[in-house]
Amino acid sequence: MKEIIKKFRALEKKDQLIFFLVCSTISNFIVGIIKFIFSLTIPSFWFFINAGFSFVLAISRYLTINKYNKIKKIKYKQIIIKEEYKSYLQNGVMLILLGIMYFFVSSYMYYKGTNTNMHEYITYLVALIAFTSIGTAIYGMIKYKRNQELIIKGIKITNFANALTSIVLTQVVLLDTYADGYDSTLNGYTGMGVSLIITGLGLYMIISIKKDNKYL
Repeated sequence: MKEIIKKFRALEKKDQLIFFLVCSTISNFIVGIIKFIFSLTIPSFWFFINAGFSFVLAISRYLTINKYNKIKKIKYKQIIIKEEYKSYLQNGVMLILLGIMYFFVSSYMYYKGTNTNMHEYITYLVALIAFTSIGTAIYGMIKYKRNQELIIKGIKITNFANALTSIVLTQVVLLDTYADGYDSTLNGYTGMGVSLIITGLGLYMIISIKKDNKYL
C-alpha cells in the first residue's frame, strides 16, 4: 500500500486528477448498475431513467480520459492545445444534452413522483455514494482551482455537474424514506433547477471556447 501511495505522489498533478477521474468513472458505472437494479426491484421508473443518466455521464468521462491519453503522446504544443479545445467543447455539448435529459427526468418526478421507498440501510448506502460524489467534486475544485488547462477545467465542471445530481438523489431517497406525506413536487422543482444549472454550465463552456476559436 505504501508503494502505491508513493507512486501516486510521484505522478504529476494532472495525472493524479486523471486517476481520480478514472475512479469516479468506474464508480459512476457501478452506481448506474445499482440504480438499474433498484429500478427493477422497487420498482421505480425514475431510478431507471436516472441509471441511464449515470451511464451517459460515465461515457462522457471515459471520452475525456481517452482524449487525455492521446494528448500525452503528442509532442507539438499547438496540436495539444487544439485537442484540449476539442475535448472542452465536447464536454460542453455533453453537459447540454445531459441537462436537457435531466430536465425530462425531473419533469417526470414532478408529475409522477419518485416511489423510491426502500429499506433504511439501502437509503444510507445511496446517500453515502451521493455524498462521496459531492466530496470528490469539491476536493477536485479546491485542489486544482489554480489549474486553468482546458482539459482539467472541463473535468472540474463535469464533476460539479455530477455532484449536483447527487444532491437531488440524496434529497429524493431521504424524503421518500423518512418524510411522510411530503409534497413530492419538491423533488421535481429541485431536479429542474439542477438541470438548468447543468445546461447553463454546458452553454458557458461552448460560449467561452467560441470566443477563442483559432484552434477549432
